[in-house]
Amino acid sequence: MISQNLQCAIDNLFDTLTSEPPREYCFKCGSKMMNLATTFFSPGPSGKIWTVPLPACPRCDLKEDAAKFVPSVVCWRSNNADAARKKRE
Repeated sequence: MISQNLQCAIDNLFDTLTSEPPREYCFKCGSKMMNLATTFFSPGPSGKIWTVPLPACPRCDLKEDAAKFVPSVVCWRSNNADAARKKRE
């Protein structure tokens, strides 16, 4: 069971995150951000649900390709397969 203090802190955190406007531009490179709607569920009896915009920079986070928004292990395997295919050609 989650403590009431922790539950209150979680509720306050997500209430704050949902009240702030989504970030428009990347702090690092200045590119326009993609804001992905992400749903979070509160544990415990309150059972609250929040949808928070999760910022992702197409240049810094996605390397200019939204299809590459996958774990690095998958990218590594894909890149190695591409290199092996190029060697055969």
